[in-house]
Amino acid sequence: MPRSPTAIPFSAAILAGGRSTRMGRDKAFLPAPNTGIPLIAHQAALLRSLGTDDLLISGKAGVDYGIPGARVVTDAVADRGPLGGLAAVIAAARHTQVLVIAVDLPHLTDAYLKKIIAAAHGSIGVVPQGPDGFEPLVAVYPKGFHPLIEAALAAARLSLQPLIQAAVTDSILLPLPIAERERLLFTNWNTPIDLNR
Repeated sequence: MPRSPTAIPFSAAILAGGRSTRMGRDKAFLPAPNTGIPLIAHQAALLRSLGTDDLLISGKAGVDYGIPGARVVTDAVADRGPLGGLAAVIAAARHTQVLVIAVDLPHLTDAYLKKIIAAAHGSIGVVPQGPDGFEPLVAVYPKGFHPLIEAALAAARLSLQPLIQAAVTDSILLPLPIAERERLLFTNWNTPIDLNR
């Protein structure tokens, strides 16, 4: 079994269930920078390099993501955006802490992910925070965050920023300031123009 860089074992998940409407094709299968392998495989290898023994993909039903050993989970209710994906992976995770990354963040590094994993402890997760707000699609979520997500979904409150703020206020999540040199890591691919970034 791979060793975790933290004292507490953690699950890891890739959010890959979006429609990719602006991109025009499924972002999970775009070629990753430098290697050209599908982005979903790139992100899976990154997460596995950290020592997780529980890899999940929040994905679309019937899609073969080509990641042996990963569990694909689908949203309980469709069309709820990233919040639906978070609910699915946190509910399915085997461990108390769940490292979550979006599939369309090709510049993430193992060093940065180790940093946020190390900052999580016990029942408290970690969410990066920059000048434009929280970065909820690169975060460590504890199982204790799931009831807040379920309540938000039930009320059709799909915006992540106020939900994350509530979790920070309730000491469920710890905000971790993003250093200037780390901001590039959060560059995501939404449209074909972004592929040059």
